Amino acid sequence: MSTKICVELIASLAFLLLVSAGGLAQDAAPEDFASEATDIGTIGAEGGMISSEASLGYPGEIDWFKFTVEAPTAEIVVAADMIDDLRIVIYDDAMNYVTSGEGLLMMTAEAGTYLARVDSIGLAEGNYSIALSNLFEAEPNDCITDGNDLGPLAMMTIVGGSIEPMGDIDYFLFEVDPESEGYVMIEAITTGGLAADDGEDENEDDYEDYDDFFSYFDDWETASLVLYGYNETEGSYLPIDHGDYGVEAYLTTGKYAVRAESESLEPISGYVLAIGFANYECEDEPNDTPEEALDLGVLTDGVEIEADGCILPADDVDYYALVVEEALEVEIEVSGDSDGDSRLYLYDEEMEEIGSDDDSGEGTWSKVKEELEPGTYYIQVESYLGGETFTYTLTTTGTGAGSEPESQV
Repeated sequence: MSTKICVELIASLAFLLLVSAGGLAQDAAPEDFASEATDIGTIGAEGGMISSEASLGYPGEIDWFKFTVEAPTAEIVVAADMIDDLRIVIYDDAMNYVTSGEGLLMMTAEAGTYLARVDSIGLAEGNYSIALSNLFEAEPNDCITDGNDLGPLAMMTIVGGSIEPMGDIDYFLFEVDPESEGYVMIEAITTGGLAADDGEDENEDDYEDYDDFFSYFDDWETASLVLYGYNETEGSYLPIDHGDYGVEAYLTTGKYAVRAESESLEPISGYVLAIGFANYECEDEPNDTPEEALDLGVLTDGVEIEADGCILPADDVDYYALVVEEALEVEIEVSGDSDGDSRLYLYDEEMEEIGSDDDSGEGTWSKVKEELEPGTYYIQVESYLGGETFTYTLTTTGTGAGSEPESQV
């Protein structure tokens, strides 16, 4: 594999690990300063990966990391991501600027020590991971029995590959241990058009022509993925999900495989396969139909009921059942610590729609308020147009004349 292709292939991606947000801190934490940077390890001459979990505990917090490149001209990528884009700035050990980017950053590094500065452009809070990788596929891996074995997955795994010649297919095998069960996000990121930011835009004048601008994006090929799970009874891998760019699924303990190929059947000079777990605190699945609705219990005057849930994957739909024992004004609200574009529906016992809402809550969250008579009702939460994943809190409040709601979680 040529050096040029290697440069294009190396990448990593960190997956959102959303947790409850803390209050605005008054003092900078030690890790806000480069002198207190967290050492995340060494990238050697052989293919490998290093990563670290971290957290932005308050809006505007800055994290610093230190890493060492062992081999001269080692080609690596630094990456991080969360609900709002993270900004990564790389410096050498003398604090000279090297390069920067948002979320995914390619760089060709000389041997030495480097510092990475990470913050959220959107001032978001939450947990994230940062990773560096120069791990590549090993051919042949054109059938599932010859798939590259990535071993048990923990935090995340990132591997580069290429789909060449035309018709090439790449397989990767991995395992999920009991302690790692959960929602997995698998992304295929083609490296066409990506380059390190050296402070100068060499192509600044290339897109003045309308046709040239769109031909630039035509060069970005799409990698399609298929996720398989090993069926012990059948003694073979069976498909679970598929999609262009990526797939999402809840994975239990077992063996799995991913197939990557070109969506257009044309060769792809470089792509990155990134597999990571989203450590969400979610409701019990499945609750994707009214028959599977999770029971919120009985709502009475002055009571507030809360339930935490996740829309994952993006086309997930969550149902909840609610019993009202007396005539109440009922407010149902979807909210969260981060941005989420939810859609909310309220149905009666016959699944006739009573109310719905898109953006009446805070930001793009949803809220419905209705006068309800005694009976059983169903609440449906989904992503607007199935466009994104998010965690949320569903709050249902019952209020009668002259009463104040009390919390019941």
